[in-house]
Amino acid sequence: MATFHPFRRLATELRIQIWELTVEPRTVNIQVRHRDKAYRRGAFLTSSTPVPAVLQTCQEARNLGLYQKCFSELAMPDKGLGYVWANLDIDIIDVGECYFEDIQPIAPLIRRLRFKREISSEFFCHSEVNDLRAFENVEEIYIVCADGLYAWVGALEEHHWPCGEENVCFIDPNDGRIFRGPEGLDLIYEVTEQEVQQHEIQQLEIGE
Repeated sequence: MATFHPFRRLATELRIQIWELTVEPRTVNIQVRHRDKAYRRGAFLTSSTPVPAVLQTCQEARNLGLYQKCFSELAMPDKGLGYVWANLDIDIIDVGECYFEDIQPIAPLIRRLRFKREISSEFFCHSEVNDLRAFENVEEIYIVCADGLYAWVGALEEHHWPCGEENVCFIDPNDGRIFRGPEGLDLIYEVTEQEVQQHEIQQLEIGE
C-alpha cells in the first residue's frame, strides 16, 4: 500500500476521524495456560490475536485510546503476555475451552463472550455453567456448540444466562452458522427435524 505523505498535514480533527474509522469489531482470543498442567498451577495469559494494525502505525493513533491494554489481572511477571489489546465495547472475547474459573478475575470486564462447550458434559451442565454468573456485565454470549446444535435445544430454559436469553447465540461448529435466542433454538429444532426426515426418505428410496 502506498504511503499518503500529506496525512500529517490534515487537520487534527480529520485525522482523528480517520483513525476512529479503522476500528471495527474483532474476535479476540485469550487463553490461560499453566506451567504445571497436572495441578493447574502457575497460570499465565496467552493470545493468538495480533495487535491491531492501527496501534503499530504511529504514536498519535495509540494515544487516542481506540484500544485498551486489557486482562493484566491474568498476567504472570515472567511468563506469557502482560496484557491483550482490545476494545471491550465492541470486541468479542473468545476464551475457547478455557475454564471460566481461570478467567474469573476479568469476568466483569467482558461484554461479549464466546466459548466452546458440550452441553452433554456433566461438568459444564451441572457445575461450570453456574460460573457464568460472574460475567455480570456481559451483553452477548456466543457458544460454539461442540456436540452439535441439536444438543443445545432447551438450554435456554434449563440454565441462567446473565445477558438474557435473547442475547445468547449458538454457533454451528461445522459451518459457523449462528442462531440467536429462543427463536434460533426453535429454528435449530425445525431444521434438524427436516434433515432427519430427508435422511429417512433417502434411506427408504435406497431400500427400494
